[in-house]
Amino acid sequence: MENGEWLGEFTGIVSLLLFVAANAYYPARLIANQFRPWPRDVAIFFKKYLDIHMWMNVIAFVLMTIHAHYTDDRNLFLYASLLVTVWLTLAGLLMRSKKFTSDTKKQMRLIHTQQMVFVAWLVLLILGHILT
Repeated sequence: MENGEWLGEFTGIVSLLLFVAANAYYPARLIANQFRPWPRDVAIFFKKYLDIHMWMNVIAFVLMTIHAHYTDDRNLFLYASLLVTVWLTLAGLLMRSKKFTSDTKKQMRLIHTQQMVFVAWLVLLILGHILT
């Protein structure tokens, strides 16, 4: 296995693991919401996990881009999943910016957290890898 192939495979696996760990935030939060009001410790945990969620997704996105560059797996579905990943990453980063009004952030949050976007992303990735 050449260095480029190895790097492509390694970054793909690590980005997958980071995406899974980072996005476990949402089901964990949905489950925890069933037990509100939260104790102070739980609220602090989710506040920290939100920052971890954001940075793990940014790192996973960078690794996914490296993976896309070094692997031979290329098709329309994978390119589309990369574009959806760009959108989700940028929307997530913009939501954390202090330069926007709360109204603008609320609109971005609605777009960013739509479950259909996430499901479409997963379907594109799965189809893209099955069809290569």
